Amino acid sequence: MIIIKQIEMRKITKTFGNLTANSEVDFLVEPGKIYGLIGENGAGKTTLMRMLYGMYEPDGGEILIDGKPVQLKSPKDAIDAGIGMVHQHFALVPTLTVTQNMILGRPIQKKNKLLDIKKAEQMVEALGKEYKLEVPPKALIKDIPVSIQQRVEILKALYLGADLLIMDEPTAVLTPQEIVKLFQTLVELRNAGKSIILITHKLNEIMQITDEILVLRLGKVTGHVLTSETDERRIAEMMVGRQLNPQKAKKTTDQSKIALEVTDLEYIDKWGVRAVDHISFSLHKGEILGIAGVQGNGQSELIDILTGMVNNYSGSVCIDGKPVTPSMGTRIRREYGLGCIPEDRQLTGAAVGGTILANFIMSGYRTDDFSGKWMIHYKKARERTWEYVKRFTVKTDDIMNDALSLSGGNLQKLIVARELYLKPSVLIAAQPSRGVDIGATEYIHDTLIEHRNQGNAVLLVSNELSEIMTVSDRILVIYNGRFVGEADPKTATEEEIGLLMAGIERRDSRL
Repeated sequence: MIIIKQIEMRKITKTFGNLTANSEVDFLVEPGKIYGLIGENGAGKTTLMRMLYGMYEPDGGEILIDGKPVQLKSPKDAIDAGIGMVHQHFALVPTLTVTQNMILGRPIQKKNKLLDIKKAEQMVEALGKEYKLEVPPKALIKDIPVSIQQRVEILKALYLGADLLIMDEPTAVLTPQEIVKLFQTLVELRNAGKSIILITHKLNEIMQITDEILVLRLGKVTGHVLTSETDERRIAEMMVGRQLNPQKAKKTTDQSKIALEVTDLEYIDKWGVRAVDHISFSLHKGEILGIAGVQGNGQSELIDILTGMVNNYSGSVCIDGKPVTPSMGTRIRREYGLGCIPEDRQLTGAAVGGTILANFIMSGYRTDDFSGKWMIHYKKARERTWEYVKRFTVKTDDIMNDALSLSGGNLQKLIVARELYLKPSVLIAAQPSRGVDIGATEYIHDTLIEHRNQGNAVLLVSNELSEIMTVSDRILVIYNGRFVGEADPKTATEEEIGLLMAGIERRDSRL
């Protein structure tokens, strides 16, 4: 039997030192509704939900369930109160089965206290049928697609008794078809009396699926509206506090010259999987070539090959007509004109223990702008760093602060600023707007287009199909380590590209 609950957050305030993450936030969550929670980086969305899930305690205000104040001091308290959360990065154990993952928090036991796996598997099947979220009970997590892993996370929360389901960026790794199925599931959960909060930055999705939208900016509520009474532009303006500018126009460019030539690349990873399966393509000067695909289909390995992060591959790469051998590292490739916005900003994109200044100059400290014959000109380096920090609105009061002091979105903007400052003739932009707000995304897209307009080449790799279709001149779709189709963003639809992303090939793979 479903327990209907009303949850209210009243005047919630949370501070971290001198930073106010949330300031007197009111949020009423009623049963049988889907809420969108949206805002820029640093707006306080995640902090607010972490307090509701018991990961943080508020410094001010109160949380009420069915009108009664509650203290949520841990996720266990939240789960016991009927609140579940599906994180963007799933909390599943890859080497365990679906059923084993499901019952980790609440095991099903026999009378002798041993696990009753058979009964647990039956429970998983029954729960999946009840909510139309069928999953294979005996399959290992590492062997099932990402979309099915997400189902397991949702079912696990429901098994633990969630009446309110918080979902953090739930569509980040799904194809358009999988997103449709997820939304159908969320509507059915809503119709069954569940409450759902979606943390997302995708305005089109939030307009499509939600009943109400809460907008945060700088920790404060700037809008709480019925979805049916607003539109994407109004929501965006509430988020950024200004009107958005139209996208920068693409100029006609000479695309006759090849900037990056890739021929028959093959890479077998340490597990013996052919991650890159005989890939060939050409990227032209004055072009943005988008690579669309669900995460985990060979994009990361392709980037590692092109940037020199791995060298045990076969095939050939030419940058601006210069052949690149596997033994050539990242430094030589940069000297040939290659730049890269890495997909993981903390692991490969930055040295988070170093200063903001050090991170900005680390790729170009040998250039005349930063160095003389024997040493780095720090005065000039500081001037250039401040110039680009301001241009890309990286929020910091001191470039001598550690990069770790920056939010994820601001660190991303610093990396984009660094790479574009060097003006590479071939720029690999991997997930360039991941985790950044609408205003920053707008600026990043415009700078990529301007880089292209100047006659440079951009290889755009993104899980965001809308980003690929908005910015690219041409699209290649990758699936299972190989290209399965080419699309023109002016004529192809998201549904057609989504089918290719799911591995469903057409007879004519050119859309």
